[in-house]
Amino acid sequence: MDLIRAIVLAIRNHEARPSASEIQQAIGDVDDGVFLYHIEMVTQGALVSGIDTGPRKDRYGKANLALTWAGQEFADNILNHSVWASAKKTLDDANLESASFEVWSQIAIAKITELCTPATDR
Repeated sequence: MDLIRAIVLAIRNHEARPSASEIQQAIGDVDDGVFLYHIEMVTQGALVSGIDTGPRKDRYGKANLALTWAGQEFADNILNHSVWASAKKTLDDANLESASFEVWSQIAIAKITELCTPATDR
């Protein structure tokens, strides 16, 4: 999920609608096969939209990437490093091997709510 987070935030922070190759360059050292799998996951999961270009235009065949509404909401929920770390700890403590984007987002929302709730209301 750290790579999913990195991809989503890199697309969010990019000035234009990047290609998958540009996102991989922005993220840094990631195995090509692992990166391709995760790009497919964020597009199939409807977090990111883009155009299939085939490998002739972009090494991964994905260009004009943009966050969908769901992707933007996910990005907003996972942007804060403390919230992300807390969500990861919550899932680690629950001994879950995996969780959906929706579960990650809901846990992040809960952590944000905790941060925004005054201590006297807890």
